[in-house]
Amino acid sequence: MLAEKLNNYIEEALFYHDIAGLAIGVTVGSNSPLPCRGLHYEKTAGYQDFTDKKTLKIDQYFHVASVTKLFVGTAILLLWEKGSLCLDAEVSEILPWFSIDDKRYKTITVRHLLTHTSGLTDVTDYGWDKPQLDEGALQRYCESDEIRKSKLLWAPEENRFQYSNMAYELLGAVIAHVSGMSFETFVAENILKPLDMKDTTLLTFERTKKLGIQGELTDPFYVKESLSLENLAKVNMAMPHTKNERKFILLEEQYPYSRAHGPSSTITTNLKDLERWARGHIEKKVLRKETYDLMWRKYALVSNNEEHIGLSWFIREQNGFTLYGHEGNDDGFRASFWLCPELDLHIAVLANLSQAPVKKINKNILELILKENNKEEWDEKL
Repeated sequence: MLAEKLNNYIEEALFYHDIAGLAIGVTVGSNSPLPCRGLHYEKTAGYQDFTDKKTLKIDQYFHVASVTKLFVGTAILLLWEKGSLCLDAEVSEILPWFSIDDKRYKTITVRHLLTHTSGLTDVTDYGWDKPQLDEGALQRYCESDEIRKSKLLWAPEENRFQYSNMAYELLGAVIAHVSGMSFETFVAENILKPLDMKDTTLLTFERTKKLGIQGELTDPFYVKESLSLENLAKVNMAMPHTKNERKFILLEEQYPYSRAHGPSSTITTNLKDLERWARGHIEKKVLRKETYDLMWRKYALVSNNEEHIGLSWFIREQNGFTLYGHEGNDDGFRASFWLCPELDLHIAVLANLSQAPVKKINKNILELILKENNKEEWDEKL
């Protein structure tokens, strides 16, 4: 039975890769050619907090890091669909205050930022140890010396891929400027609410309001209390873990959050909401059907792994099928989210350990599903 084999594999992955906790979500929709169509699978293994052996629960929230970028790309395309934004508009025309110490920056377009082909470098310090919570944090970063004094690696016109979180912070600023609301509010109102993703937020610190922890967003005491591991654990958050030089699992010192880097990496969510996110895109209900052709087109080669980049989404092939998705990697967490419209399938793998090989696990789960479904009916379709 497929569910039993998935259960066994996940327990083995947890053990052999020595992971604190794993959460796995898989759906195979009713339109899938796979015999296991209709599969709805959720499984957790390991611990919310490895240090005190608190068991990981199915509804707990994970920081999914750069999977956030998929929401950024979708937000940009929603603005494009409304006619509020041109993908080939120069960023310096949209954000007059944007500049870097390289005259070629003026040719950077929104499309360049989305496809990591702008030539921008990457963020060097995310400031998880000194988080900022106020709405102005994002623009302050976008006007910081790290961006202003940077140099392009190459001209945007060369269409060369270089992953850049910096590019996505700028996209968040574009969304805020064009929409007239904060980046987080635009995503909440135009993506999360329509998809009924009630357990998902870009504002991690707001979760602890359930505990009565409130205050001014610039108050150091409130910042510390709202993001402390102790308080976040009380509101159903998976705890971040790492390994020391002796390979022992221990807690990270802080939760990876700062509003200055909201667009690149700060969504927290759970398996059920990620399923809603996947189904919305597989069924092409979030954007217009023709927009998906634009979003899932190959724009540049990711040379280190032979994948391609679309508009925010990475594109890869496995077993003759095309998948679209993203990895997430921050202090204490790893995430791997992929969907395959052809198979009407999505796989989400979440781990609360920096070193967890979640993409490998995601690929192995798909291999297992295809192998298990290699029956006569499936052979004919192949």
